[in-house]
Amino acid sequence: TVAMPITDSEAALVTDKNLIVVGGSCINTVAASLLGSSTPMCGDAFTTATTVGQGQFLIQTFSRTGGKVATLVAGYNALDTTAAATYLRTQTVDTTATKKYTGTTATATATA
Repeated sequence: TVAMPITDSEAALVTDKNLIVVGGSCINTVAASLLGSSTPMCGDAFTTATTVGQGQFLIQTFSRTGGKVATLVAGYNALDTTAAATYLRTQTVDTTATKKYTGTTATATATA
């Protein structure tokens, strides 16, 4: 598999690909879209949409057209997103559509 980084403004050009979307919905429009919003969702709005608060992260996979998926790797803030990315790289994570993991940055644990 070949990984190719793209910006969120380029995501519409790769509808025939699986995506790993890194970053929260406050700064990443693709992340916001996956969570059902057409505008950035920061702070409490992110928590309401995901149940993820400060010190926590989310890894969740969504269906895309054509049988493809988008896996969202996000935290409440940048440190939490880094913990999510580390968890994705170092643990076994099922990226089948509808799978969702939440974890805490402090303990680096997650639950499915």
